[in-house]
Parts: sequence; structure tokens; C-alpha cells
Amino acid sequence: MGAALVDTLHSFKLGVDYQGAVTAPAFIRVKLKPHPGVKVASLLNRSADLQVQLGLANPPLITPQAGYVSVDLPRLDRQVAHFDHYIQPAHSSPTEPIKIAIGVDLNGQLIEADLSEPNTCHFLVGGTTGSGKSEFLRSLLLSLIFQHSPQNLKVALVDPKRVTFPEFESMPWLHSPIVKDTEPAIDLMTELVDEMEDRYRRLEKARCGDIKAYNRQATQPLPRIVCIFDEYADFMAEKEASKELEQSIKRLGAKARAAGIHLIIATQRPEAKVVTPLIRSNLPGRVALRTASEADSTIILGGKQSEAAYLLGKGDLLYHSGAGLWRLQSLFAEKVTLPGNA
Repeated sequence: MGAALVDTLHSFKLGVDYQGAVTAPAFIRVKLKPHPGVKVASLLNRSADLQVQLGLANPPLITPQAGYVSVDLPRLDRQVAHFDHYIQPAHSSPTEPIKIAIGVDLNGQLIEADLSEPNTCHFLVGGTTGSGKSEFLRSLLLSLIFQHSPQNLKVALVDPKRVTFPEFESMPWLHSPIVKDTEPAIDLMTELVDEMEDRYRRLEKARCGDIKAYNRQATQPLPRIVCIFDEYADFMAEKEASKELEQSIKRLGAKARAAGIHLIIATQRPEAKVVTPLIRSNLPGRVALRTASEADSTIILGGKQSEAAYLLGKGDLLYHSGAGLWRLQSLFAEKVTLPGNA
């Protein structure tokens, strides 16, 4: 594949040297070094040409890297990153970091995000139909409950489509019954804001800077609360509802990390009128599965990062963290079996 890629680019008068390849579950990343005088921009503009000439089902994602240009070619024998290959039940103490599984990298290593860190304390997740967004949210939720007991973790779920979290209806980790309608969703977010303010009063009284310090000395540690909000766009049609939700997300996004409350807001329609600048500015962590357009990709990832429009779907994702942009494969849990359940 690398040889065919180099030959095709040479036919366009674009000289490159093959620098090796790495195999990911969904694609093969070929590393190319442009010859002196060959502009990187001229390679970036060849995605559609390569799709046609190489007979690819999807246009390859071409990205400048440190010292080379990567070309991600779809695999014909696509592999699955099975959840149980990477995560096993292991309950952590209330003072340990709380991490969520994002996906598997090019080296087959699981990449996690620490919700107690400022750059990854809250997440915005976007992906169109078929992108694997629901499976990503389910594997993320499972990674939490596999590693934390119900005493140390509570999960609030918002599921307006009623199909993302059916197996989790009666689990002991639930903060409250799964929310499926607009008014209860507004009430839940308001309740989380009130809980945040109450926790800050406790932290102040105990002279602690955050929940980790508080739990280290408390006789009754406070559980972390993670709110996973699927299909946020469904609640944005009503003007009053959208305004109330935005204000709650703004307050939680700005202050809730130290109190141990974290938001994961997901939508399959990351349009500007849905994911407003107010929402984006308060959700620092970003995960983009395949989007319907380049514009949707830039809304999720920020800047001019339109790459999510060229992902392969079914859990192929881009994770934006402080360290840069990672292309990962989401975990897939074929059958949901909660820890301690038969």
C-alpha cells in the first residue's frame, strides 16, 4: 500500500519518500517525507485524487506531523477494539484520579482522560449517525463503573432517544433515574448546580481546595458525579429550555471540577446554533467521531480542524487534548455486563 501511494503521488509530480507504516484497528498510517521543494499543502489537497486512484471507499486523512506527512488509508480487514481486552473490574479509592476510556491508539495502547485535570474535566462529544457515538458513550460509562464503586461514583444519565442506556436503568451507580424529557433534564442540571454550591460550602468549612483533599480527611467521602448527556440538540428547540440548560452548563463547566462534578455533553448535530460558543468555552475536552461536514468538525474540535468529516465511522475518532490531536478507535462492548452482575 505504501508503494502504491508513493507511485501515485509521483504520477502527480509530487516526490515523496516512504518512511514506514503503522497499523491501527481501522486504518494504516503511511509516513511520507516530501522531497525538498514539495509543499505540504500540495499533498493535503490530494485526498480525493488518492481515493479515486487507489480505489478507496473513503478519502484518506492526510495530516502534517513532526518531520513527515501521515496518510491514513482505510483497512480492508478492519479490527474491533473489544472492551474486555482493555478494561477489567478494579474499584479505586475515593482519592484516586477518575479516568474515562477514550480509545486505542496506533500502538494498541488504551488512551484515558483524567476528569480531575483542568483540560479534560468536561467533554464535548460529536458524531453523526453511524459514527459510533452511542457505543462510545456506553464504553465510556462502562469504563467508569468498572473502576469505581457505587459509593465513590454516581452517574447521571440523560437519554432523550431512550436507546443509548437501556441496560443501565437499575444500576446502583445511578445518581437519579435516567432522564428522558426536557423538564426533568432542566431540573437535573439545576440540581447539579445546587449540589456543586453545597459541596463548595463543605470544602470551605473543611479548608480544602478540592474534592480529593476533602475525601482524604473526611469520614464520609463525597462521591464523584459524572453527568452523561446524550443528544443535547434535542433539548435546544425550545428557546427557554435551551437558555436554562446553557446557563447551568456554563456554571458547572466553570466551577464544578474541584467539587467532583463532571459533564459529558454529546450530540449528533454539532451545529453552531446548538453548540454555542458559551457551551464550547466551558467544555475543554473534545471527542469528534465522524461528522456530517467539515463545519461540524471545526465546531467540535475548534480552530480549522475539519478532519472529523473524513473519519471512517463505527468508533473511529479524534481526541483533542492539551497534547494535540489523537486518532483513536473507540472500545466496543458487545454485551453489557455490569461488575458484580451475572
